[in-house]
Amino acid sequence: MHLIERRVPATLPLEQRATSRYSRYHLADPYLRFYFRFIAPNITLVEQELTVVLWQRMAEQFRAFVGLTAFEELCRAWVLAQARAGRLPFLPEIVGSHWSAVAQVDVVALNWQEKQILLGECKWGGGLVGRAVVRDLVNKALLVVPARDWQVHFVCFARQGFTAAAQSEAAAAGVQLVGLTQLDADLNYP
Repeated sequence: MHLIERRVPATLPLEQRATSRYSRYHLADPYLRFYFRFIAPNITLVEQELTVVLWQRMAEQFRAFVGLTAFEELCRAWVLAQARAGRLPFLPEIVGSHWSAVAQVDVVALNWQEKQILLGECKWGGGLVGRAVVRDLVNKALLVVPARDWQVHFVCFARQGFTAAAQSEAAAAGVQLVGLTQLDADLNYP
């Protein structure tokens, strides 16, 4: 039924993906993710028709819920759409994320044969993304890239946009910046 999916870090070599124990399981269905995050833990509020309290609890956690699940998935969908349209510098074999004891990267796309990797950071926060986020993304390459001879590309996604300092840093480091407006326009299928 494809309700649950097994995920492994995108940087895991292809021959290790099927047998690796280094995996996480996720609810694949957005409705079920929402239900088990907000409704199931508060079912007594629903049963007692205390909707005001339920809405307050949901409001407190909703931004984090969107940022940690939906926005990151949307950004990975953007990378796939860009790849299909030929707008990436390489055609990825894998698009996903990376996690380890030393680094976490929201969006990773890579091609093992061409030795190219794209690393992306997603920020759903309320303010403009600053220079430190761009620097941190570039610095993660040392911790994530499989080998030194790989070509690395960067993209940073933000709901609210980027400060002038972040734009300057991105231009110097070769980081592509994608705002929510561009993300929506690029994914808005005809």
